[in-house]
Amino acid sequence: MILFIILFSKIFTRSSFLGKILSHGLKKDGMLAYEKELDGSEDDPLESYLKDASMYSRVVILCVRGPLVREFMLTAHTLGMTSGEYIFLDVEIFQGTFWGDHDWKVGDNNDTVARIAYEALLRVSLLQPTSDKFQEFADKVKQRSMEDYNYTISENEEINFVIGAFYDGVYLLGMALNETLWEDGDIRDGRSITARMWNRTFSGITGQVRIDSNGDRDADYSILDLNPITGKFEVVGHYNGLTNEYSPVPEKKIHWPGGRTDSPPDIPLCGFMGNSPECRNYGKIL
Repeated sequence: MILFIILFSKIFTRSSFLGKILSHGLKKDGMLAYEKELDGSEDDPLESYLKDASMYSRVVILCVRGPLVREFMLTAHTLGMTSGEYIFLDVEIFQGTFWGDHDWKVGDNNDTVARIAYEALLRVSLLQPTSDKFQEFADKVKQRSMEDYNYTISENEEINFVIGAFYDGVYLLGMALNETLWEDGDIRDGRSITARMWNRTFSGITGQVRIDSNGDRDADYSILDLNPITGKFEVVGHYNGLTNEYSPVPEKKIHWPGGRTDSPPDIPLCGFMGNSPECRNYGKIL
């Protein structure tokens, strides 16, 4: 079984919220080995956090803003943790100024080292819709932003998944209200309205929307890996939230660091503390 480590910031609301959700889910499945809630100050002992984490797992989840991801990866490289023995996951659910820049290149003297360190980093994000339906929606969002709010969205800026998800949420509420009115129900009965929104699937702006029995959406995610030639992150696989299946992108593969052809083993040969019986040299006393 793979055990995970989560590092998240308690002063950055989005990081704290997402980190605690991940922590709850991994604990529930018995897959969380270690978690640390960062203070978020410049004095955070990143080296100490990583050394502690290395004693529990090979997979480190970074649920922090982009600049701090870079600091963690630079520190991990200094500690020798980016040579293929550890894997880091950068949780960038969607791009936004509040998450900061998650790129390795920022124009300082550490760019070269950061570029190497990021080869040990995989990025997790929501699957960005690419359908014509969503593109038409995105164009309308940009148009309305300018006309109604005098806010210009640049041509190259993507309309992220969350905006489409809000639209789908309102659409789902509208369906529940229409069904209630059709059956002469009470639209002030919040419990009844909510119940109609659960356990259903419909085609929305963001694709197939699936709401489970708890009212949660079964979201789909993309896995991105750094192309060692271009230095750009590329989608290498998708995770289907409904089927819990991972599907690699055809003709794409994960470039594991350190010349590896596969992911590192869940547990080091000699254990995380180096005290596994397989590595003990008992010898004979003469």
